[in-house]
Amino acid sequence: MERAGKKDQERKERVIDYTDEFHGFFYPKNLAIFGVSSDESNLGRVIVQNLLTFGYKGEIIPVGTKEGVVSGQRILKSLNEFKCQIDLAVILTPVKTIPGILKECGENGIKRVIIESGGFSEMGVAGVPFEKACLDVAKKFGIRFIGPNGIGITCMETGLALPFVRMRTDLSLGHVSILAQSGGVGMSYLGYLADENLGLNKFVSVGNKLNVTENDLLPYLIDDRGTEIILLYLEGFSDARKFVEVASRSNKPLIVHKSNRFRESARIASSHTAALFSDDHLVDHALRQAGCIRVNTRDEAMNCAKIFTLPLLKGRKIAVVSRSGGNAVIAADACSRYRFVLPPFPQDFIDKVERRFRASVIKLQNPLDLGDLYDFPFYSEIIEDLIKRDNLDGILFIHGYRRDFEGIEARALIKKIETLVEQYQKPVACVVITEAVELDYLKRHSGIPIFSSAEKAMSALNVSRNWASLKRGRH
Repeated sequence: MERAGKKDQERKERVIDYTDEFHGFFYPKNLAIFGVSSDESNLGRVIVQNLLTFGYKGEIIPVGTKEGVVSGQRILKSLNEFKCQIDLAVILTPVKTIPGILKECGENGIKRVIIESGGFSEMGVAGVPFEKACLDVAKKFGIRFIGPNGIGITCMETGLALPFVRMRTDLSLGHVSILAQSGGVGMSYLGYLADENLGLNKFVSVGNKLNVTENDLLPYLIDDRGTEIILLYLEGFSDARKFVEVASRSNKPLIVHKSNRFRESARIASSHTAALFSDDHLVDHALRQAGCIRVNTRDEAMNCAKIFTLPLLKGRKIAVVSRSGGNAVIAADACSRYRFVLPPFPQDFIDKVERRFRASVIKLQNPLDLGDLYDFPFYSEIIEDLIKRDNLDGILFIHGYRRDFEGIEARALIKKIETLVEQYQKPVACVVITEAVELDYLKRHSGIPIFSSAEKAMSALNVSRNWASLKRGRH
């Protein structure tokens, strides 16, 4: 009894000094993982391996029903074997065990918990008592928990990687943070970020949102210095009015992929993450009111995220430069669709370009067709001449080539455009038409986004312009 009392006193004295109650979810100095075994098929084991792979520097405390070793970490049978304060606990055990484990966390002074297990209300009424028990324990001990029925969180700044599936190792540190109600959709978004070389900062799979909701985490990400772009995948709102209130305060773009739009999908969503159907017209209105950017597909979401890695488009005046006349026409159509303006080029600029053509068979105008010009260094001169003009807000550049024929020159051109964007702080949306392997190379080695079609690039530029206009209106 004396030893137990002394231990309790030590725990009370070890107070975690965080400025935000959610900070500790992303920056724990140590963490316990419940449900770990040395069995090859054990999912808790995968969490330990992800942490080690991504370089988490804190102490990892695996806890299981049997002693053993996983990836060099000793498995404890009880938290009582660990003598220091634990910042974060992750639970991945059968649903019936979770209220008891949560109670053990509370008795050991753990205030932040992630419950990744399923089997709660998404399974119907049989799971409801377990939810109530978890909420009662959390209230008693002052615990905040994320989940249940999620896939954990990731913080690339600290190497914290808690999903129970193997994570892609080509994820890089960046400025996009994701809140996803579905763990599977969230993981697919991480794959998209890796494919597009868009760096991840933080990822949260909120699951059933039983205790911590999107409305709790969104203010944290809005204030988070490492986050510049916020992407949300939601099947339902915890409190739509509160969401609008929080989102309206954001000076960061909020991209919202809201599914569960129709009654047919509502049946699936309710058994998946316990999401409730809501009127989609009201959702549209609420998101517009909050200044959010609503998307309907993952492709749309990625195009939006990509454009926000460029300087904002601050007006409607666009120059289109294309190596193909047909693609220039398609781009002009897209400009009209989004009400962009194509200012005419001055005669001195037209004359400068025409002198480099081999034959005067193309009428030079905006859009500019470079089909008769095979001089990549001069392409970059054209882009620089246009990007520094006060009567242009941005450029759409469409470039097609064969990797084995012009790959080296094309890559150098993209790099030059990257430096011009940085120098002049205007967006150049680059559409590249080439082999898939070359597109993959460009995405992984370019500091600016690469788009696959003029339509996608113009749609993204339209999002950038609308956000810039909204941002000006908020100041």
